[in-house]
Amino acid sequence: MSLGLAIILTLMLLLGGVARSRGADCFESGLIRSAEQILTLLPRMLCALIGASFAVQLIPTEFIGAYLGEDAGVIAIVIGSVTGMLIPAGPVVAFSIAAVFANEGASAPALVAFITSWSVFALHRVFIFEVPLLGLSFLRLRLSSVVALPFLAGGLVLGCARVLEMLETVYTFR
Repeated sequence: MSLGLAIILTLMLLLGGVARSRGADCFESGLIRSAEQILTLLPRMLCALIGASFAVQLIPTEFIGAYLGEDAGVIAIVIGSVTGMLIPAGPVVAFSIAAVFANEGASAPALVAFITSWSVFALHRVFIFEVPLLGLSFLRLRLSSVVALPFLAGGLVLGCARVLEMLETVYTFR
């Protein structure tokens, strides 16, 4: 069992216990709400996962390895950032694409830049929500204040990875 699954199951049991202590009605309404969420989200998640897998299969594995892999360095961070900005989808699709990229050889800095860019810049949210509801001046202010985040996040991961490699080299020779 993975650590993430263990944490989720532990939280579920704890929250279920709290709901149970508040009475049968609270616990039962929680179970009903859970079933409703599962019935609503499961088909969407399955479709999103399948669609993301097909979409990523259109990109040659060699491309992912060459331009998003460990040897690509800073270019991987730039490509990951731009790609993340262009993904017009929710978290199920974006994280599915990131998982497929990881399985095809993308580096951790590229993946961090991809997810950071997707969460900060997602163009679909910009055109659907921000421009119509908040206006272009807000959009300019928000984007100018966060434009460096994906590059900084990916660069930080790249720098940490290089430091860890150097430490491993030092401690391997001693």
